Amino acid sequence: MRTGISWLDFKLGARMLVKYPALTLVGGLGMAVAIAIGAALFDVIQAYLDPTIPLDQGERIVAIQSWDAARGHRTHPSLHDFAAWKDEVRSFEPLGAFQPHWRNLVAADGQAEPVQVAEMNAAGFRVARVPPLLGRPLTADDERKGAPPVLVIAWDVWQTRFAGDPHVLGRTLQLGDQRYTVVGVMPKGFAFPMNHHLWAAMREDPADYAEGKSPPVFVFGRMAQGVTPERAQAELTAIGARTAVTAPGTHERLQPRIVPYTYPLLGLDDDGDPAEMHMMQFMVSLLLVVVCANVAILVYARTVTRQGEITVRSALGASRRRIVAQLFVEALVLSAAAAAVGLVLAAVGLKQAHELMLQEMAGGAPFWMKLHLSSTTVIYVAGLTVLAAVIAGVLPAVQATGQQLQSSLRQLGGGTGLRLGKTWTALIILQVAFAVAVLPAAVFTVWDSVRHATFQAGFAADQFLSATVAMDGELPPSAEARQYQADYSARFAGYQAELVRRLKADPGVTAVTVALALPGSEPKSLVEVDGAKGAGAETATGHQARRSRVDAEFFGAFDAPVLSGRGFYEGDFNAASTAVVVNRAFVKQFLGGGNAVGRRVRYVSTRDEPPPPDVEDGRWYEIVGVVRDLPATAMEPGDVEARMYHPLVPGQVYPVSIGVKVGRGSPAAFAGRLREVATALDPALRLHDVLPLDEVYRKSQVATRLTAWALALVTLSVLLLSAAGIYALMSFTVAQRRREIGIRSALGAHPRQIVGAIFSRAVVQLAAGVVVGAVVAALLDLGSGGTLMQGHAAVLLPVVGVLMLLVGLLAAVIPARRGLRIEPTEALRAA
Repeated sequence: MRTGISWLDFKLGARMLVKYPALTLVGGLGMAVAIAIGAALFDVIQAYLDPTIPLDQGERIVAIQSWDAARGHRTHPSLHDFAAWKDEVRSFEPLGAFQPHWRNLVAADGQAEPVQVAEMNAAGFRVARVPPLLGRPLTADDERKGAPPVLVIAWDVWQTRFAGDPHVLGRTLQLGDQRYTVVGVMPKGFAFPMNHHLWAAMREDPADYAEGKSPPVFVFGRMAQGVTPERAQAELTAIGARTAVTAPGTHERLQPRIVPYTYPLLGLDDDGDPAEMHMMQFMVSLLLVVVCANVAILVYARTVTRQGEITVRSALGASRRRIVAQLFVEALVLSAAAAAVGLVLAAVGLKQAHELMLQEMAGGAPFWMKLHLSSTTVIYVAGLTVLAAVIAGVLPAVQATGQQLQSSLRQLGGGTGLRLGKTWTALIILQVAFAVAVLPAAVFTVWDSVRHATFQAGFAADQFLSATVAMDGELPPSAEARQYQADYSARFAGYQAELVRRLKADPGVTAVTVALALPGSEPKSLVEVDGAKGAGAETATGHQARRSRVDAEFFGAFDAPVLSGRGFYEGDFNAASTAVVVNRAFVKQFLGGGNAVGRRVRYVSTRDEPPPPDVEDGRWYEIVGVVRDLPATAMEPGDVEARMYHPLVPGQVYPVSIGVKVGRGSPAAFAGRLREVATALDPALRLHDVLPLDEVYRKSQVATRLTAWALALVTLSVLLLSAAGIYALMSFTVAQRRREIGIRSALGAHPRQIVGAIFSRAVVQLAAGVVVGAVVAALLDLGSGGTLMQGHAAVLLPVVGVLMLLVGLLAAVIPARRGLRIEPTEALRAA
């Protein structure tokens, strides 16, 4: 008798998918969602933690950071550190460094757009080992003070700015108020060290700074041939020990350490982030295990309908091993089909995530990061597919072909063979408990995501052009940073006021307002209201509220009238002002809807959340007015977040956001004029993220919609699997008790009594699962500080519990009706 697996087994498995469509759809959907989430997360984690650097021997390129033992975290080395290391280390062939700077790229027509420039030493190009397409890279002579400013440009800059002119070498580009001569063009796709397209020489001199006061730099290098990471680290450790002795004031607790090249560029910590991400991957894998356990219950229950088939095959000589192998192949076909759907879902999700990353990350995605289904991800999914088949196929097959079943199968479905043991009963309870435990947080998150993804601004957002205003020269040029920053702030304040004046004079503009943040993007802070015990977003140390600084035109421009008290007077616009205006949601959430004018509020600081830099810690501010909610969303008023507004003094915060209300034409069409005005004022005045305000809101909703869809799929699969599991349980129970039901019908039992007997077991198990799940959900919410359900646990838990009871009872209706149709004579004859 054949014992191996053949192609016929796979054909039979495919037929089973068609023969049992409910199991295929429900079980396949659950597996597909779990596999899609696992595959997408695996690809993202690989892209972050273990990327392939697409350079010659890219695996030998590493970064160097300083471990600060006093603060317990890594930090970028200083310019002094780099200067010392490059002269001492021998484990690296070249040692490179760069500083990222934003500069205005000024076009011939006078318009400018901000670009990120990598000011890099010449050795950085030797680390990359990519020769220029045209011209030359940077050299050591370019780094000398007084040398002519030169620039190496990327292939796309060559194409867009110079139309691919083969004679581009020697032409100039204006960055801010300085002109650079193009000396080289890099090949297409080169964006080293992260996502950069312009390279200038790094001319910072450590001699210009006091020890410990020099700016930070990104340090990277290529390990020399034959040098291991351990040997390179040993050399750096020795250098760090010597520096700690010669400069104890600044380096006593600093230790240089080798880290993966991409980690400092992505803000990752190799001590904790990899473990956290791998734990997240493990938890997602557990989701697949839970789903497959539910599918295993369905497969086991389906075995009831195949008793005759299995008995005949056993009588013809098929071994238990052969039958288990066949059931495994059937589950493998199901899991493979689910994996195919899951890979499609993962590919779509990764494509959307990559597009979001291109939009959100300054300068685009890192040159090494491509979020797509890699071959490694496909191999990982293949492993998940086999794991799913083992759980959903082998485990129930072993249980179904045990000794107890073998003896009963000879009865060919007499109704007393298969037993729904304690293990499977426990799984049903755990299945319902799992659903009740995860659904409240999932339902709340989906609902909250949908609300935020469909909100309306409450004002004419389509008439506003928004931008962030910044200026070249953020880093101080000397150790006397305090005076430089004061001069810099005064200069920026003058430009800010003049930019607003010129824009207001434009005939196409009806209003201009400047703020720390425009409506909808204000940062959050912890605040304390004097004498208030409101029910808002409260923590152990205070309430969470959004905050901003606004000019005198802000409330009028966004149609936010003062509801009580007053707005800001001219006398409020000074650094000593304690006036603050709050929105209606603040009053409702923190003051119970009472009178707010005259009440006091101050910011609360914690170890993890310091006070905002533009306010004084512990200082009391007086509420002088209340305005309507901005942005007024489609949510109920009680769910609008509390907001506080302080008067904005020019130069007080950096950078600032500007909103320009356009009277004629579209805001997008005014973007060129806005850049023209700013560049004419000063080429170093940069405008970032120049977008119509309604487009800003739409972009912010894309990620929320993706999250909502993913969570909705998970929630739907959990509900369907739970309902299918309960349905399978009831079908199993009816099949098990076929003889008993027939006898009770023959003895004249009322249908209501029969239905009650069928339902009683299901109700007990449903109730047990709901109670266990509700307790787990409450504990999870309590452990998260209430963030999982945002204070809605008292409503969500009962609603989800009742929902699961209804789903379970509805799933039991069909098996119960099937039980009522059992003919007593047939049941007795089968006995």
